[in-house]
Amino acid sequence: MTQSANIRDEPQLYAAVRRLDHIMTRITDIFAFAGMTALIGAIAVVVADIVWRRIGGQSFIGAVDLTQFCVMAAASWAIPHAFSTGAHVTVDLFGKRIFRGFFYIIDALIPLTGAALMAFLFYLSWGRAMEQLGYGDVSQNLAIPMILFWVFLLSGLALSTLVCFVKFLKFVFTGETI
Repeated sequence: MTQSANIRDEPQLYAAVRRLDHIMTRITDIFAFAGMTALIGAIAVVVADIVWRRIGGQSFIGAVDLTQFCVMAAASWAIPHAFSTGAHVTVDLFGKRIFRGFFYIIDALIPLTGAALMAFLFYLSWGRAMEQLGYGDVSQNLAIPMILFWVFLLSGLALSTLVCFVKFLKFVFTGETI
């Protein structure tokens, strides 16, 4: 009885892990789209600043603050998408055909190591963000609270941690790497 129940459970577990991976990919798609929209906003601010300098002879007040704010969103929210879709750069120094067993272990360790690294960076960043919140730091020109900049980074690191962990689970349960 126990053996037949485990056999029936395995495909459901595989399907659940694949569904979770699909959901994480969709979430990272949304975050990446929002980040790229913010990047377009940063470009628009820079272009408006250049035009305003030519026409009015002055700089656009807060252009640096707004540009940094938008770039922080774009960079922080693009990283989880790269983990999710496998869009990061890989280098194949040795033939994968020759060292299949070695690369199988590496493929298992990469998402687990990525999850651990992203979780550690989240932990370190959280501490620094709480310091900034406690000090009440704001940006130089527009007085944007600095914690808002940290929110982008923290959300990107948290999402990256989840994505890497789901990729690890996917590899463990299905053997699929991306």
